[in-house]
Parts: sequence; structure tokens; C-alpha cells
Amino acid sequence: MRRVRGAGSRMSEETLGQIADLLENALKIHKSVRTVVLCTREGVVVAAVSKEKDDDPQMLSTVAAALSWAGTTTLEHIGAMKPSYLMHSTPDKQILIMVQEHYQLVVVLTAKESEDSIAERIMPQFQSMAMRVELIMSSSETFQGETILDKIVKAIPSIGKAMLLTLEGLPISSVGFDEYIEVAALASSIFANGLTLSSETDTIVVGSEETKLVLARVDDKRIVAVVCTGPDIGRVCREIRSVV
Repeated sequence: MRRVRGAGSRMSEETLGQIADLLENALKIHKSVRTVVLCTREGVVVAAVSKEKDDDPQMLSTVAAALSWAGTTTLEHIGAMKPSYLMHSTPDKQILIMVQEHYQLVVVLTAKESEDSIAERIMPQFQSMAMRVELIMSSSETFQGETILDKIVKAIPSIGKAMLLTLEGLPISSVGFDEYIEVAALASSIFANGLTLSSETDTIVVGSEETKLVLARVDDKRIVAVVCTGPDIGRVCREIRSVV
């Protein structure tokens, strides 16, 4: 069993210990549970425990963030309430995502041991645990309610629009954009390795006399796209890098 602390976490050791204990207890809810990850709604890993070495917490948290955004947006378009969970099934596993206001609990189950609706039957236990985690985090003195986009917009006044998205073009969160789905798809296509000189490209700037679009890599699965005005684009890029 391994325990992972996310790079974006600034929790106290006491709070992190409480969270890790809850996640380890989650592994014991059913024999099919193989990995449990706590992440922010923007896909930052807070903590994770796992029985399997091949489950990547950062990949799971990024997928969870993108699915949550897409699922919420889809339900809003059909006039339904925001989702409280998502279920993602593959031939060999099921992934449950418990959605809270600031955090998500991602649970990976082995499919062959999850037959006869095991996932649906044990889901209430994970939903209850996700609510407990949200309460613990909210009551912590080091609770970080600000998102990556909040910090970017606050740090750089010249930015009017910002979006966090996956490299594949799925929006995770957005500020100021109306046509965010189209913008995300186009932004990711600009940042695709086939259009850059290196797979390690950090930033791409698309500029006009009045407006600049800055695309910056957050990690190996996410990028941020911001629209800003002003002449000092170098300073803006440096400040974006310092935040992400």
C-alpha cells in the first residue's frame, strides 16, 4: 500500500494524517477497491492510497476533473441538477467519482470483483466519506478554497479570461469564457506536440496589438489558457508560471 501527497497540497500534517486514514479505511470497504484518490475540482492530487502500482493518482485526478466538468455542463444543458457522482466503466475496472464543492473522491474498483452492482451498493459509503473529507478540509486552518484560476486572475490584473483544460481539450474550469468548449478544443490543438517544436514546450503566445492568448503547461496532463492585454507579455508568462 502506498500513500501519496499531492504537490498542490498545503495541509498540516495533522489534517493530512486524518485524510490519509480515511482513504486507507476506504480501501477496506470492499475487496474490489484498489485505489482511492482525493483531489481538488481542478485535478490537483491531495492524497492517495493504492493496492496497485499501475494506478497513477495524477492521471485519475485529471480524468475526474474533466469528467466532472463535462458531466455538470451536460446536465445543466438538459435542465437537471449538478451531479453528486460519476461512474466510469472499462472492461477491467470501474471508477467512481464522488463530487463535492471543492474536492472529489476518486475510487477505482476491480471490475471482475464488482459484478452484481457492487459499485452501486457501496457507493453511499464513499459519498458519506467524501462529505466527511470536505468537512475536515473546510475546518482546517490551511484550507485552500482558491483555485488555480482564482490565483492567476488575482495575481495578474491584465487577465480577463482564463481556462484550465486537459491536453486533449476537455475544460476543467473556466473564468470569463462563454464558448469555453470551442476555445478549449482550439487551445489544445495549438498546444499539440505536432504543432510545437518540443514535447516539453512550456508556453505559447498568440499575440495581436491589443490582445494576447497565453497557453502554459501546468503539468504533463493539463494546460492553462489566459487572455490578457498590456505590452509586458514576458512578465505575464513568468507570473503564470510562478502560480502554476
